[in-house]
Amino acid sequence: MRHFILGNNLKYYKTPYKFEKDLTKIFETHYKEIISQKSVFVTAEKQFKTKNFKNAICDGFLLVWENPTTPLLYITEIELEKHSIDRHILPQIGDFISFVKRASNEDLTDLRGFLYEKLKQNKVLFKQIQKDTDREVYELIDNALEDLQVLLVIDRMNPNLSIGLSQIEKAISLKIRKIEVSKFEADGKNEIIFYSDSETETNGSSKTTNNNEEDENVVDEFTLDYHLKEKPETIQAIVNGFIEKTKDKIVVLPKKHYIGYFKDDKMIMSTVVRNKSAIFYSKSLIKDSDKKFDKLNFRDVRNIGHYTNHLPTEIVVSDIEALDQLVEYFYKISEK
Repeated sequence: MRHFILGNNLKYYKTPYKFEKDLTKIFETHYKEIISQKSVFVTAEKQFKTKNFKNAICDGFLLVWENPTTPLLYITEIELEKHSIDRHILPQIGDFISFVKRASNEDLTDLRGFLYEKLKQNKVLFKQIQKDTDREVYELIDNALEDLQVLLVIDRMNPNLSIGLSQIEKAISLKIRKIEVSKFEADGKNEIIFYSDSETETNGSSKTTNNNEEDENVVDEFTLDYHLKEKPETIQAIVNGFIEKTKDKIVVLPKKHYIGYFKDDKMIMSTVVRNKSAIFYSKSLIKDSDKKFDKLNFRDVRNIGHYTNHLPTEIVVSDIEALDQLVEYFYKISEK
């Protein structure tokens, strides 16, 4: 079956990629439009070397800093559907997963330094990242490594590959982002890029929508253990303590990227779990009265991208001693 796009009085034909490098070039050209203007794709075929890693070579790294509190770093693999799933694509992804799960502090320090040196080579970009985030670039990379993820860019996601990757994500509590990128051409000179992104999320309703049918069909299968597994005891205690102390008021629904807390079918708070902190998002705007919660770090994130973007206030909690104030704050806003 051939695919077409009609527009501007032209008929666009889907043009297959002859080589992987053709898809790589398209992604390098358009990744900011696909991912975020506050992102950089570092083209670097780095070979990882660890005791447990098979030394596979990735195609690059994608760093995203839309929200400086939770920056994202992806080990990126670019593939064509025609490559063997069992002999090539899954083994490559499996090797990157092994690195994420087994990397030592020395391995992560090496990767951090590698990326820092790469970014430092572009002085304009380096300064722009500092301006956007109000953070040192080295600190930003260090923060992103807390939630290191895998990104697969492919021309078409085979259903068997999609199912296999989703099963891996849930089984080992690791996020794999999937982006399909197709090219359509007309008259040999007009070009349209079509893409789909597995990171499309619902708008916060506890009822799933069809924003991304593949993801939403399984989104409610994620568990608390998916988010808390292998996290430090302090972070687990903060999240579990919050849920225990508020369970009479909320319904807890873990999603792929966050834990949602619902009241009357509306999400009023959420949590993104990191290694060094639990980041809570609140439905309530920051007010002067919130200043009494001196152990809570509030930030207005209405204009900053994050996984539950309709919630305007961010609260970073890294100390268990702040739990009582967090619960008190919750009861305050939940009555509104």
